[in-house]
Amino acid sequence: MSAVQAYNEEKGGSSSLGEPEYGHDPASGGIFSSDYKRHDDLKEMLDSNKDSLKLEAMKRIVAMIARGKNASDLFPAVVKNVACKNIEVKKLVYVYLVRYAEEQQDLALLSISTFQRGLKIHYSSRER
Repeated sequence: MSAVQAYNEEKGGSSSLGEPEYGHDPASGGIFSSDYKRHDDLKEMLDSNKDSLKLEAMKRIVAMIARGKNASDLFPAVVKNVACKNIEVKKLVYVYLVRYAEEQQDLALLSISTFQRGLKIHYSSRER
């Protein structure tokens, strides 16, 4: 099942914390365990054309970070979404970048031009 299908299915049924119920063993570390398949789902959501999927993925990633989980392997998939037009997604990307930029300095430097383009587009559209 793709991340998009999983997201659509879970909209109907999720836990009281707003997290999907994956039928996992509680001892396994929960939904954000070191199971890389989950990270692949997040990467697929971040690659989606739907801002709602990107936003959901970013919320989950920031929640992982808040819980002290390592999400550094998602850096390239997250940072490319700085160009997303959805301001909520963009803000969460900034939160992520602040956390991991020091560990991933080369990739963070490469993302600066994307940030600058995004700012130019944002401010030029406000002047119209």
